[in-house]
Formats: sequence, C-alpha cells, structure tokens
Amino acid sequence: MRPADAPAWHHSKVRLNLSDEPITAELLAEALQRSGSAQILVSGTSMHPTLQMGWRVILEPVRGVDLKPGQIAVFRSEHHLTIHRLVWIETGPEGPMLVFRGDYNRVRERVRPAAVLARAVAVENPSSRRTVGRIDSLGGDVLDRFYRLAWILSRPFAPLLPKVGAKDVPPGPFGRAVRAVFAGIERALSIFLPNRP
Repeated sequence: MRPADAPAWHHSKVRLNLSDEPITAELLAEALQRSGSAQILVSGTSMHPTLQMGWRVILEPVRGVDLKPGQIAVFRSEHHLTIHRLVWIETGPEGPMLVFRGDYNRVRERVRPAAVLARAVAVENPSSRRTVGRIDSLGGDVLDRFYRLAWILSRPFAPLLPKVGAKDVPPGPFGRAVRAVFAGIERALSIFLPNRP
C-alpha cells in the first residue's frame, strides 16, 4: 500500500523501452492517461550525464504548453520517441514551437506542443546489487536553472532578440553573437551536471 503523501509515480507499474515503433508512443500515452505515470528505459547517450543508458526514467503526463524551459520531456519526433530538455520556446504566427536539445549534443529539435507526451520527474539509478536502484528527482540542476533564467530574463528584450525560427531572415552579427554566447554558456555549464552513480 502506498503512503498517502507519496507521489503518483512512486509505484508506477508501466515500464516501456524507447523504440522506433509507433506503437510505443501509443502505449505510453495510454499508460499515462490510465495510471498517471509510466517508466521508460533510456536507450542512447544524448542526455548524458543527466540520463544514462539503461536507467529508468519516471514520467508523468504534461501538456506541451505547460512545460517550462529546463524541464526534460518525452515527445514524438518524426520517427520515434525522444527524451530531451526544453531549452527555449519560440513564438510565431503559427503558434508556439518548443525547442529541445540533448544535454550531450548540440542538435536542436523544434516540435509543436501537441507532440509532447510526458515530463520526466525522476530517475531510477541502477544498483550494483540486483535490487531496486535509488530514485532521484530530476530538475533543479545547473542547465535547468540556466534555461529557466535565460527565458525569464529574455522576455523584456524579446523584440530586440534575433528571431530563431525565421528561415528567410538571417540573424545578422548581433544575432550570431547572441547565439554563440548562449551556446558557449551551455557547453560550459554542462561540465557541472551531476554524474549520478
């Protein structure tokens, strides 16, 4: 029996592996809707060291429009499910676009809020013994705070900042400088990400 104050994900029963099969996204969406939580197994290195291959990530449902920069989420990309960190929210005439990036790579993916299925709330670190591993909450790391602070501070200056999503407008020297500084800070702060045992 679960204590009354334990989070809903504390005893999640649904465990899935991220895969390229379209059914995985449907199973995950159904599990989140029915139980309010699910777990996925990390299969890749794009979120290293925050999430490492073989670790189980505990998810809870979230609407894409409710995500905040810095949070880690699972979304449907072109051919598979992806778990990456939300680094920016672009606004435009067609509505918001969420910009995600893996902590270990520089590639950014732009997706519509409707593509988001869940938010990562905790990670189960595997134990060296064949028992249940330690569960650590996600959030509050250095990149989470950086992206959230950058987003908050950018709002008053939004009209002056380069339009990241505009394809027909080159960023210009100021825009390139802002992007270079932002990318440099991202790389420097990545050094301070926790490397959980």
